[in-house]
Amino acid sequence: MEFIDFGSGERGGSLGIVFPGWKRGETVAFLSPHDDDAVLGAGYLVRAVEKHGGKPVVVVFCRGDAGYSEAKDKKAIVGRRRRETRAAYGALGVPPEDIVRFDLPDLSLMAHVDRVTPGGRKGAVEDLIRVLRSRRAGRVVFSSAHYENWDHTAVHHLGMYAAPQAGDPILADLGAPWPVLTGLVYAVWGDFAPRPGQALSADVGVLAGDGDERAIREALAACGSPAASM
Repeated sequence: MEFIDFGSGERGGSLGIVFPGWKRGETVAFLSPHDDDAVLGAGYLVRAVEKHGGKPVVVVFCRGDAGYSEAKDKKAIVGRRRRETRAAYGALGVPPEDIVRFDLPDLSLMAHVDRVTPGGRKGAVEDLIRVLRSRRAGRVVFSSAHYENWDHTAVHHLGMYAAPQAGDPILADLGAPWPVLTGLVYAVWGDFAPRPGQALSADVGVLAGDGDERAIREALAACGSPAASM
């Protein structure tokens, strides 16, 4: 497995090309709107973190309750997607204890982006900060907001604006501050936002070998629900 910086042209086997200053033992939090999004959009990087001595932690925000394409599957879909999630991320080297679920309803996540919602209920911000601090996640990888799903946009905002608060000396009851050193955006369905005059809109890429491809295919095969790519 190699990595490439499309801006500088640097290419090599160091994960520091993707995460500057990378050290073995670091934790990387992958924020996944739905169960399968981080597999689809960042699966190679999840595997790369594990292979390079890091700990990938996957935070799944939505419970998968809208991920069915036949009415008969409605009652069973959440449990089924939980099982698929464990198998998919297990194929990439992520054990069940490093999959954190917020269990929020599908297609509703934008209403939970705030710390406190307009209706006075707790949003997702404190739970995210608590996870990042307790897991000591110095890198955060999250979904693109460019023409994807509304839940993907919500997670993008959480990654951009809420995750950095994990390193600030606020909300002291949520754990000791732990700084987020870098943030990285992945696309699930389509391209990143275009840049004028540039063919590539990505900053960095992963060049995978045969073993990595097999692991990704196994993970994708585990995401077998009828509408798993919501």
